[in-house]
Amino acid sequence: MANTRLNQIQSHLGPNDLEIDPTRVDGQVIVITGAAQGIGRSAAILLAQKGAKVAINDLDGEKAADVVREIRGLGQIAEAFPGDALDENFPEQLVTRVLAKWGKINCLINNAGFCHDSAIHKMPDAKFDIVMKIHNYTPFRLLRALSSHWMDPAFRDMPKNIVNVSSTSGLHGAMGQINYATAKAGIVGLTKTVAAEWGRYNVRANAVAYGWIDTRITRPPTESEVLSIGGQQIKPGIPMNAKKWRDISDIPLARPGTADEAARVMLFLASPLAAYVTGTCIECTGGRFM
Repeated sequence: MANTRLNQIQSHLGPNDLEIDPTRVDGQVIVITGAAQGIGRSAAILLAQKGAKVAINDLDGEKAADVVREIRGLGQIAEAFPGDALDENFPEQLVTRVLAKWGKINCLINNAGFCHDSAIHKMPDAKFDIVMKIHNYTPFRLLRALSSHWMDPAFRDMPKNIVNVSSTSGLHGAMGQINYATAKAGIVGLTKTVAAEWGRYNVRANAVAYGWIDTRITRPPTESEVLSIGGQQIKPGIPMNAKKWRDISDIPLARPGTADEAARVMLFLASPLAAYVTGTCIECTGGRFM
């Protein structure tokens, strides 16, 4: 029976797909939340170039549309699905809209998120809750919204996988980030649980714990850039006085990573290269914390 299953999967991929380019994801529908900038944007462009139809979600509809135009300019396929990932009705709406457009979903990349830092003794419940909601509740609700599609016997042998974004803050803790560190630790538990529970449906689930990747979330905040999210005012970025974070002496590669480098780990996990990889968390840190 195992050999039959393997033959079915290889047949679905095509006779020469893995030999020609094992990073191709031709025809797969990939949903990426928070895809208008940073790692999400880089992943969307890279996966589209590898043959995917990419559903671009972001709170900022204009930036999402810009990424779609960029991908289409490369001759690839993408569609914008703007919306607030914190809205409890959003996950069902997003899955329904993508299925109406393309008839299937092969991969979900839970990338949307932000920091909202504070020392433990100064952290109000609302500030803790909103970070937990975007990093834990939203991925869970999206998975639940996908469940009937992915459990449908008609899609039994279709490639299906989840890539969740964690952080070294979740694996090792981080001063001033009790909410973010707790949430990012939680996403690892969520990932492993999905891998164990949904493997029977041919679903893979993995996480990536990023270290210092040079994106808006890790650059210093500014007075002019304030996001209104969930009724709270959030300044994106990590303060310049976070000296331990910005010290590269404990990074063997001696530099931050780029969004494009971070996106390549997502490509690996979403592609046939990782066909037998599930329930793990890959650290993309330049060697920090090893």
